[in-house]
Amino acid sequence: MRAATRWIGMIVASGLAILMALALSIQPVVAPPPALAQGLTRLRTGLLSSASDAGFFIAMDQGYFREVGIELDITPFDSAANMVAPLGTGQLDLGGGSHSAGLYNAIARGVGIKLVADKGSSLPGFGFQGLLFRRDLAEAGTLRTPADLRGRRISVPAQGITPEAALGRWLQREGLSLDDVNIVLLNFADHPQALATGAIDASVTIEPFLTRALDIGAATLYQRTDELLPGYQIAEVLYSQQFINEQPDAARRFMIAYLRGVRFYNDAYVKGDAAKRQQVVESLTRHTPVKDAALYDRMAMPGLNPDGRMSINSLADDQEFWLARGVQQQRIDMSQLVDTQFIEAAVQVLGPYE
Repeated sequence: MRAATRWIGMIVASGLAILMALALSIQPVVAPPPALAQGLTRLRTGLLSSASDAGFFIAMDQGYFREVGIELDITPFDSAANMVAPLGTGQLDLGGGSHSAGLYNAIARGVGIKLVADKGSSLPGFGFQGLLFRRDLAEAGTLRTPADLRGRRISVPAQGITPEAALGRWLQREGLSLDDVNIVLLNFADHPQALATGAIDASVTIEPFLTRALDIGAATLYQRTDELLPGYQIAEVLYSQQFINEQPDAARRFMIAYLRGVRFYNDAYVKGDAAKRQQVVESLTRHTPVKDAALYDRMAMPGLNPDGRMSINSLADDQEFWLARGVQQQRIDMSQLVDTQFIEAAVQVLGPYE
């Protein structure tokens, strides 16, 4: 009897082992690597905590980073320009920022930073940046098109950044240039009040500050960037060259998790998955300063390419604009700026987004 019991026990144990082996064999390709048992790889990350960081926050909250053995050690920044030095020296492994004349100048000097994935672009229907006119001037017919901006006070946050480049394009279409207007440098958060008080006449503003300016009656919207420049590249994921050289496996694992987060976002906002949209809003209200969940139903959201692809033509066009303006001193080759190997490797693992 005891021998029979032992024999039955051996069969049950063998069956359980087979079931466990089968379960392991059908795990997704993004399952935790063996190194996870020894602890997570901590990546020093700089973020602006904006809506275009959604891919980071979703991947964190959905557990995608943890599944590939990654943990983000986040340092908040108030400007992408302030990330350049710590990325260049390897104090940060990666960041969520934006290309600029300053970044191009740093790369021309040999600073080791690469743009590795899209983090915000004006895909059609995702114009999260726009040109605002002061409401009283627009209603009086004084400001109708960018042609009426000659001599007017227009606000952007800084020189040599994408909002200024977009403003330059709006003006060029009307035969004007930035030299024909008075640029007032103000943070995006200050645009609504400056428009309300008449301190400025127009601004190039991103969400949610664009919608806030409209809500308080300070401005009217002339046009969004996705109408001006469809697909315009605004923000990117940046890797330090030191991170690429010293932790290439972690760099690849990060990108797999990040693109899973971006695809979750596209499921919500492109495919219309209401449940996922609710989860995206929860992540954004948890991790960004915009805590009003209802605001996400009214504002335009950033476009996030589900395969991480960036518009190289857009990046090159901005270089030409900044060179002509004299804020970029030396031309760089796009291969010095962009490294697509990580999104290509991630898409090989995940497959193209459908």
